[in-house]
Amino acid sequence: MLVGPGESILRSEYAVLMDGTGPAIVRKTPGVLYLTNHRCVFETLVSKGVVRDLVQGRDPTVMLDAPLPSLRNLSVQRPRLGKPRILIDTGSARATFDVLDPEEWFQALAKARQALPSPYATPPGPTHTTHVIERQVVKVRCRFCGTLASEVDGRCPACGAPL
Repeated sequence: MLVGPGESILRSEYAVLMDGTGPAIVRKTPGVLYLTNHRCVFETLVSKGVVRDLVQGRDPTVMLDAPLPSLRNLSVQRPRLGKPRILIDTGSARATFDVLDPEEWFQALAKARQALPSPYATPPGPTHTTHVIERQVVKVRCRFCGTLASEVDGRCPACGAPL
């Protein structure tokens, strides 16, 4: 997995994608689930044939790459039969993973999402904002006495005639 600048891996574990919807998601696919401080990634190895595997090895395929702010629903599914699983839902994909401890994954994902800076937070340090308000004043000449008056005035300040 390629890690971007300022990104670090918080947690990784062998996982099985049990169920999912979205682009390129297949049922019961083994791979590695990564959690970084920016995103959640699921990679799997896709075989390209016996000869190519022996010569070049397998290429990892990213099946889920979701930035942490795009995660809409995180939960632990507890079926009546079987082990609990972690559910990760983004706007475009929904996936259920079989991991060793789904509760720890849920807590790690929630903690990583809380550690993200708020998009509405002000940057640290003093912020100075200067606003300049320009007003254009149009002067008109009174047709009775010739005095200059502001266009927004209804009457001439000198003689009182309507402008």
